[in-house]
Amino acid sequence: MTDSADQDLVRKIISSCRYLTLATCDSSEPWAAPIEFLCDDDLNFFFLSTDDSLHSRQIASNPRVALALFDSEQPEYSANLTARLRGVQIRATATRLSPENHPESVAAAIEVLNPPMPPYSVFKVSPVTFYLPRIVNGVNERVEVKMH
Repeated sequence: MTDSADQDLVRKIISSCRYLTLATCDSSEPWAAPIEFLCDDDLNFFFLSTDDSLHSRQIASNPRVALALFDSEQPEYSANLTARLRGVQIRATATRLSPENHPESVAAAIEVLNPPMPPYSVFKVSPVTFYLPRIVNGVNERVEVKMH
């Protein structure tokens, strides 16, 4: 069973990050891209991307994605590190949203940002599984965190 401290840590890490790493894959080529994002209270992620970007094209053929968010200011890793590692890994699915399905917060951000990109789309990333890293007996492991 997930404890509330793990759930709180997942939320804290996500809320402290401005960027995430989005991993996508088509039938043969993996790709990872740094993405600026918005997140709602249900931990759904939203981002803008040009329609012709590699990750946009890969999501069209394979909606299964992975995310990584982390605190780049955390202590350097060591086998005897006692501080909790501050990162979260997420398995998720991504979908391109039609303009009429943009959440209010995303529509407001688009209006404020007025992105200078060529045709772009808004993507929603819906998490399936969250993981936190742990150091157990000097080994970096990950544990699943149930968020819902």
